[in-house]
Amino acid sequence: RVFTSKYVYKIKRSAETGEAYRFKARMIVRGFEMEKGVDFVDSFSPTPGLAVARLMMSIAIASGMELHKVDIEQAFLQADKLDEGVNGRYFINPPPGSPEAGNKDVVYEVLKPLYGSPSSPRALHKTMDAYFKSEGFDTIGFEESVWVRPAGGKYAEDIYVSAHVDDCLLSCKSADVMNRFKKDLLSRFDKVLPIFCASQCVGADNTQLGGRGAVDQLLESLQAG
Repeated sequence: RVFTSKYVYKIKRSAETGEAYRFKARMIVRGFEMEKGVDFVDSFSPTPGLAVARLMMSIAIASGMELHKVDIEQAFLQADKLDEGVNGRYFINPPPGSPEAGNKDVVYEVLKPLYGSPSSPRALHKTMDAYFKSEGFDTIGFEESVWVRPAGGKYAEDIYVSAHVDDCLLSCKSADVMNRFKKDLLSRFDKVLPIFCASQCVGADNTQLGGRGAVDQLLESLQAG
């Protein structure tokens, strides 16, 4: 099966100031053309509720723990592709603007989960779950996107991880253990953007941790009005 694709453009803004700091272009597949049961098996991917992020922040602040946020850059492209599609393969047409655009004799085989594919979030979660469990983590209760690793072995402290798609909250007692864990994380996900102070994650802006950008923007808009 061959699907169409396109480029999507996005401006990334600082959570602190609201200023643009990155201009992104991403090639995506038009996933609405895919048929469940034919081109992909399932699209469900567990994510923690907003209350989980707030709870982790609250516990970290009250206990004086390290709390870092990391953003896995181009996360879907770093995930392992699920065995889906016809014979485990599918293709896309060259997107508009590419040198081969409009050439009906050229198609691209998709080797990694692409943005726009309904099953890409699920592929990323399975990849992250396999990695964390190989490092001694386990999920807690019914939250399949929250992992805990008890102290022991190469980490002398408990480590907590919550993942909302490609945004991860990491928490532990000391900066040394945190830095070592983030270094190990880079061994699997080679493009990780660290935000050393978890000021904003899935909309939970915590002013005690320095995330005042959204509040300041709201006040300025009210004053301007």
